[in-house]
Amino acid sequence: MKYIGMAPVEERLDETPGKAAVYAQLTKSIDNLKLTFGLRGSYFSMLEQKLALAPRLSTTFAFSPTTDLTMSIGRYYQTPSYLWLATNPFNRGLSRIGVNQIILGLQHIISEDLQVSLEGYYKQYFNYPTSLNHPYLIMANTGSEAGGMGEGFASFGLDSLVSCGRGFSRGIEFSMQKKMSEIPLYGMMSVSYSETRFAALDGISRPSDFDQRLVVNVGGGYAFGGSWELSGRFRLYTGRPYTPFQSNGSPSIAEYNSARVDVNHQLDLRVVRHWSLGPVVVDTYLDVQNVYNRKSTDAPVFSERRQRVEQVPSLGIVPTVGIAVQF
Repeated sequence: MKYIGMAPVEERLDETPGKAAVYAQLTKSIDNLKLTFGLRGSYFSMLEQKLALAPRLSTTFAFSPTTDLTMSIGRYYQTPSYLWLATNPFNRGLSRIGVNQIILGLQHIISEDLQVSLEGYYKQYFNYPTSLNHPYLIMANTGSEAGGMGEGFASFGLDSLVSCGRGFSRGIEFSMQKKMSEIPLYGMMSVSYSETRFAALDGISRPSDFDQRLVVNVGGGYAFGGSWELSGRFRLYTGRPYTPFQSNGSPSIAEYNSARVDVNHQLDLRVVRHWSLGPVVVDTYLDVQNVYNRKSTDAPVFSERRQRVEQVPSLGIVPTVGIAVQF
């Protein structure tokens, strides 16, 4: 197989892969405790290790009719991409991508229209495909511009790959939900904090492309007399990692995913007027996104024409007027 830059690659697969899976589970209730044990078996003919078993266990304990404690622990597998296996025979030696995870959650119903939950998780990834050609590169950081890396390493699967990557993801999330009731107010709030890191063939632990630590979402609305409705949404999130550029425009591998985008936040508002015309409901609305006109930022790019690093401009305030008809 020959591959130069972004030149086309032609390969023919003279076989028909076989793939199958079976899942079984057993559930047992003991007073306020509910146990569920599951086992998934999978088969894939294109891998040297064709069979895999993945056990799971979940429990729910009801402290009261309004409060539940849940826990789940298990192993999950994902087969490598068909493209990687078909275009490079070396990659037939890859193992299934695996993750061991545990999730612990607490849910409490405060009232019929209000509930809160708190959930924490830890995921341990193993057998992640890594590149022999680019020892700092792992599959988890490809296909999404890879921190400003131009073509996003779309050719990653054409490299010779080995299942040596590892990583982890851990986090906690608090959420509160208010449903519409006698009080015509509804909404949802969530606050999450997480960390995700991976190590490729060089063994250096680096932040994942998707390692956005803090994410806050607050949204909801209020209905005025059935005809008018005011709703909004506020989002705040810390920036994802990216790789700085060298003076010649190439990414600095020594600083791979070492920089971060600035914190972004945005407020959106919408006013809706409901009209009932017999069997037809007409909604007219004014929607304003990014009310205070804050320009969000993302990973910078290198301009070949200007030979400099630039920030791609984002949209500011965006007002929209519309009509929706329901029959």
